[in-house]
Amino acid sequence: MEKLHTVYGALTIALFLGHVVFSANAQERKESALQKQLDLVAQQFKQWENGTASFFDLLADDVNWEVSGRSPVSGAYKGKQAFMERAVAPIIEKLKEPLKPKLISLTADDRFIWLHFKAQAKTKTNTIYENTYIWKLQLNDGKIIHAVAFLDTYELVQLMQNNTTVMKKTIEETKGYIGMWVTADGHIRQELLPGNRYDEARGSRLSAYQGAYKVSGNEIFYRDDTGFTADGTFVDENTLHHGGYIFYKEVKDEKQ
Repeated sequence: MEKLHTVYGALTIALFLGHVVFSANAQERKESALQKQLDLVAQQFKQWENGTASFFDLLADDVNWEVSGRSPVSGAYKGKQAFMERAVAPIIEKLKEPLKPKLISLTADDRFIWLHFKAQAKTKTNTIYENTYIWKLQLNDGKIIHAVAFLDTYELVQLMQNNTTVMKKTIEETKGYIGMWVTADGHIRQELLPGNRYDEARGSRLSAYQGAYKVSGNEIFYRDDTGFTADGTFVDENTLHHGGYIFYKEVKDEKQ
């Protein structure tokens, strides 16, 4: 019996030590994988700093990218193409030169990589756009699959309102307001119909708001069918500021 207890005890110790070794190896593999992700992000950011590559080359085609806060490009984007076209392109359009990033810190926890940096560039009106960003990143197989971007949305709104176009005629005169106006993230789609009626969709809610509108000069005044009133301003032929959002005129493809 004593020999049996000795064998049992030895087996228990062996199993325990095996579990400890397995756990240590698993932890080492996890730390190694995380370090590889950190190195990859650091390398891509360095190339962006040097102007030899875009950081967005690291995005997976099916990435989910969220921009926090309330700005013209705030919202969730499904897929790299949607994010680049609806969030990145409108910002680049306002700049005279590429953004110049500067790393502040790069850290990680059990799930996310945290990229903290500043960036600035000269705008087309010769002012300086500068912002501080924190990007919360998730990677898989060497690609970013999910990200949340935190930034000073006030600075971003100021950039997007930085207008270089001078309207020779008011939009009331040209009637260029007629058509579809869409926020950068595509969430709000407001159609200004002939006959001074509008129909607004929000996300999957078609005709979420309907009512009448009147354009005077470059100003627009709304009266919802429920009695709610609002106004907005056309800053150029393709940009409408309304309700804290920026809308862009949707251009129809003539081939369709």
